[in-house]
Amino acid sequence: MTITPYNRGFTLVEILVSVAIFATVMVIALGALLAMAESDRKSQTLKSVINNLNFSLDSMSRSIRVGDTYHCDASVAPLTSPRDCQDAPGADSIAYRAPSGATAIFCRGSSTTCDSTGTSILRSIDGGLNYAPITAPEVKISNFSFFVVGAESATVQSKVTILISGAVQVTGTQQSQFNLQTSVTQRLYDEL
Repeated sequence: MTITPYNRGFTLVEILVSVAIFATVMVIALGALLAMAESDRKSQTLKSVINNLNFSLDSMSRSIRVGDTYHCDASVAPLTSPRDCQDAPGADSIAYRAPSGATAIFCRGSSTTCDSTGTSILRSIDGGLNYAPITAPEVKISNFSFFVVGAESATVQSKVTILISGAVQVTGTQQSQFNLQTSVTQRLYDEL
């Protein structure tokens, strides 16, 4: 007895069904791959923007920490006199004397001007003559407040609390909200 292999040809319907199944599986796999690539791009964008915001907040904290003569609300003159602000809603800007002796200011504003409707954090190192944004354009600040305690006192160490709220633009329509708070104590002790 000889064994003959089962050798029959495929019909057109069987070929079409197998190609249709293969195409369906490939479309699903390709869709999943594209979705993962888009998700990775969004997470990389969010990470980059959050790193920028973290760097901005850290830079601001370090700069304020080594300064002195804190003055809440840079719109109230003279900026060279200490001024506390402990009550809500706080001040929307702060001025202080930097170690170089110059007056530095942080505020919320548009590209080069402090205003309460701006969406960037601005910094001036020349007493308010020139401002530059320290946050990325994708970071939209909606609240920026300072609370200062001890600036007017010779017996209480100066402390600045910073509150920041806003949103990070991840894609054209997606945003991620954030609320940040940090407190900074003056590095130099007040001399009694």
